[in-house]
Amino acid sequence: MTGNTRFIRLTPLAAALALLPALADTPLARTSAEALPGVSITATRLPKDADFVAPNVAVLSPDGDDAGRVHDIQSLFVDEPGVSVGRDPARRGNAGVSIRGIEGNRVQMTIDGINLPQVYMGGGAALSGRDMVELDNLSAVEVIKGPYSGLYGADALGGVVAYRSLDIDDLLAKDATQGGRVRLGYTGVDKSKKAGAAAGMRSGAVSVLFSYTRRQGENNKSMGEDKSATSTRTAANPLDWHSDAILAKLGWELAKGHKLGFAQDSFRRKGDGDYLSSRTGPLLAQTSTDNVKRDRSSVSYDFSDTGNGLIGVHLGVYRQTGKSLEDTLEQRAGNVLRTNNSSFEQTAWGLDGQITQRYDQGNMIHTLVWGGDFNRTETSRPRMRTQINANGSVSTTVAGEVFPQKTFPDNDNDRLGLFVQDEIAFASGLSITPSLRYDRYSLKPKADALYANANPNPDNVRKSSDSAVSPRMMFSLPFNEHWTGFAQFGTGFRTPNFDDGVLVFVNSAFGYEVRPNPGLKAETSRSAEFGARYRATNTEFAITAYQNRYKNFIASTLVSSVDTNGNGVANEYQAQNIGRVRVQGLEIKSAWRMHPNLKLRGTLAYAKADDLTRNQAYDGVDPLNGLVALDFDTEQWGSSLTLRAAKSKSRTSASTLFKAPGYGVFDLSGRMQLSRQASLQAGIYNLADKKYWLWSDVKGQVASSNVLDRYTQSGRTVAANFEYRF
Repeated sequence: MTGNTRFIRLTPLAAALALLPALADTPLARTSAEALPGVSITATRLPKDADFVAPNVAVLSPDGDDAGRVHDIQSLFVDEPGVSVGRDPARRGNAGVSIRGIEGNRVQMTIDGINLPQVYMGGGAALSGRDMVELDNLSAVEVIKGPYSGLYGADALGGVVAYRSLDIDDLLAKDATQGGRVRLGYTGVDKSKKAGAAAGMRSGAVSVLFSYTRRQGENNKSMGEDKSATSTRTAANPLDWHSDAILAKLGWELAKGHKLGFAQDSFRRKGDGDYLSSRTGPLLAQTSTDNVKRDRSSVSYDFSDTGNGLIGVHLGVYRQTGKSLEDTLEQRAGNVLRTNNSSFEQTAWGLDGQITQRYDQGNMIHTLVWGGDFNRTETSRPRMRTQINANGSVSTTVAGEVFPQKTFPDNDNDRLGLFVQDEIAFASGLSITPSLRYDRYSLKPKADALYANANPNPDNVRKSSDSAVSPRMMFSLPFNEHWTGFAQFGTGFRTPNFDDGVLVFVNSAFGYEVRPNPGLKAETSRSAEFGARYRATNTEFAITAYQNRYKNFIASTLVSSVDTNGNGVANEYQAQNIGRVRVQGLEIKSAWRMHPNLKLRGTLAYAKADDLTRNQAYDGVDPLNGLVALDFDTEQWGSSLTLRAAKSKSRTSASTLFKAPGYGVFDLSGRMQLSRQASLQAGIYNLADKKYWLWSDVKGQVASSNVLDRYTQSGRTVAANFEYRF
């Protein structure tokens, strides 16, 4: 019996179990181990219980539901419907987050309200990804699904992922003056080990926090069995890496309600790899040292009060740098050596401000939020390649390319945004929240001699600018004491990125080039979403139905198969606005505490996406997937048995693409409170040692590929996490 047939039988059961909690509510008290609801800040720019915002908003613990399993952003979001992370198994690892099929720089990712460095794609993988944050330095992760430019401008075309870093209140009880935690962990997927500590102290009006985490490991395992040093290799390439992350914060309460904050957030990761899967006839060996660096310094002022009138003020200023560097050595046939030194660098600085006012008018309360932000992002992509020939001569013209060079010119991207939102709460419980945002963007390329080495016609690069007004409207209405309905309508947009219109690349050896397109238009979106949330003593249920339409999607397009520039290339590509894309779907999350110590929970996510211009499927969305979990917990210990499953991918843009088969994977995890201060979480994952693929990893791969097993997930593994609080 095939894995797909098994899932077809499983799907109705999974759907029924996901829906079952909505149909039952027995009067059982929760145990003290029950998690408290999360607080959403990003969804409305106001702190609110997550139960009172739309179901398209999720507030996650950085440990997920299982502290032993979560070790990177792919494992962090594995339980969240509609969210996935693609990964390059050969070398570069996790790229960025995909929300309902929209990924890359169309999803805004922030830490403490500051945008993370952007994704830079090349050769089918992220040359610079967004896995630049240490999860142990976070207190919460908020996900908003769907276009959200109405509050956050461009880059929120597909949604928002907002990280919140540790604060002093995450480490210390209300009246405590000092405390902290120590964490040790092991993850079998990549044989990684971690050790970290966080400590905080309060003294009068001043608080100090410091956190440090060290991880080291190998490449993620696959179930590929080909361990040859050839391009057909499917086992993981040898890779040793380590990361170091530091978070330091200083808080100073100037007076009651007035707080000044300073933060320094630094992340480093270094990997040394031997890329056996890259070996071909001409390429005898390839080794590399890859480095990722991110540093953020910020200063903030916050005022908070209760009552009417002015109740909140936030002012912030920051500077952040991000770098991805690759130093590669190649041994080639004919006793030739090549070195490749390249980097992707972004430096950003900015400031933001927000004012919150509340006005009680008896039968309604207005909570007005308004403000603005400005930032400048400087981006660069220098490349250097050297060839040392057998006779000892050295050349910087390699495979037809002249080095040093830049595949796109250094550029400055200035962004100015102004927003206003009014949350109107009526005495009946109805809430109406309109918002409006104006954004102005400008991209200023600075072509120099290095860019001219890559682009023989640098005059075709021009500065560009654009602006947009993005309205949004949300409704919330309680039907009774348990049910609340939601509806929202919004717009989104994204201007051409730092490289979309100015990227140029000529590869004569492989017969193709990429040429710039200064005439690109901004991508836009319209969205409609309806949902409902049910919450009773022992039952939680949320359902969301949505449709998002995107226009002027930017994609690399084959524009010519003729050598028009005399570069000796057969295929010419260019970023172009390809037309219209529609994504629609349904998401369900539920939980039913059937006994004081026993809880059943489930999720289900269905999405369908179409390229309306080309009249074909759009490959971004995941197939039908979900989970069913049975949790047993007491104050001292608990366990979870989880079934994660997905249907086979049936709709793709081309019949030649690999359609990942369906799967069902069991995990068993547990936790134990060893003492008042010490706890242990551990688990066994993929209990049946099943071979399976995640669609986010294999989309775009052809069915005839002989290395598909390279993209498989790990077989049976174990993981554990120990924490001691003091």
